[in-house]
Amino acid sequence: MIDFPSLFMAQVKASAQVQFVYDIAAGQVVFVNAAYGQVLLGTDAGVNAELPALLARIHPDDQAYLAEHWGRWMRGEQLGEIEVRLQRVGESAQWFAAIPYYHAGGARGPLLACTLHDISAAKHHQANSDLFNSRKNVTLEVLSHDASGAFIMIEQLAQYLREELPEAVQPEVAQMLTMLESTSRESVKMIRDLINLEFSAAVATNLKMDRVDLGDIMRGPLAQLQVGYKLLGHHFAYSLPAEAVYVNLDVSKFTQVVINLVSNAMKFTRDEGHVWVTVTGLPDGARVQVADDGIGIPAAMLPHVFERFTRARRLGLRGEETIGLGLSLCKTIVEWHDGTLSVSSVEGEGSVFTVEIPLAEGALSRLPNELVEAAGF
Repeated sequence: MIDFPSLFMAQVKASAQVQFVYDIAAGQVVFVNAAYGQVLLGTDAGVNAELPALLARIHPDDQAYLAEHWGRWMRGEQLGEIEVRLQRVGESAQWFAAIPYYHAGGARGPLLACTLHDISAAKHHQANSDLFNSRKNVTLEVLSHDASGAFIMIEQLAQYLREELPEAVQPEVAQMLTMLESTSRESVKMIRDLINLEFSAAVATNLKMDRVDLGDIMRGPLAQLQVGYKLLGHHFAYSLPAEAVYVNLDVSKFTQVVINLVSNAMKFTRDEGHVWVTVTGLPDGARVQVADDGIGIPAAMLPHVFERFTRARRLGLRGEETIGLGLSLCKTIVEWHDGTLSVSSVEGEGSVFTVEIPLAEGALSRLPNELVEAAGF
């Protein structure tokens, strides 16, 4: 007969992931495997003496988050994994996924067993992937805006020349100008179709939610948008919160929403106009506003701007076409984040699109005294 307790204990001891058991009543670690020494550079015999220094390395922005879950674990709630950072001198933070298990019974009283999985490599890879995607999407939007403008200008010049041609001019010239118009128009449509296809493909993938600082996440794409639009002669500005604002995001999808809202604002703002983005923290959430001083939205169109294939779709000031899906998809993605997307506008004065999403768990928490004492914070 298989001795399962011995088998599982051997597996835990040999695991490359840190495994420990915490005696809740005694307030002590009663078991830790060899991976503790390899991953966290501690010793089995000294684990309880080393615990305060180890906990002091927890990233300040993660302490309240961990304390909230610690309290829930101590009350016997079986929760999923959480991610926390340990600071290291002269190095990037070390990321861990903590997977707890609350054991209520036993002679010693309740125990908390936990696995710590080092996910630093995966987190750094994800951050680089998100940064690459945001840069790609910003570049596509800025280039499409620039290229579309050039083709639209060619189309308009061709129209003007064809209309002003004297009748005596050879018919081949008029035909060539008509062809130039048609080619320019189709080129603009192809550019916008590619952008819409890229956005639709991104929406079709599954959500990958992470607890992130919204200001830190938005800094890169907004700075790139500012540089890109400045090169095109447009006025774009942004502001970010001074303090960290933690939310749960699919970073790639959410940044694409903001990029799309900025692109939409640019379509309906004259070259001398302004577009700006404001990111702020709220008592129980976060807000991103994309505002412009463009032509605004007619009152009759406002109730329909977020509809799929909306009747409110119209050409941009430079002739940009739309199939009426962009704002609908933006609203869908924001709602996936348990948030809201709304718009206010005055025709002739401009528009403001507002995204609001809830804070992540632990963002408002403080370390309770009893948890500080129990956990050694």
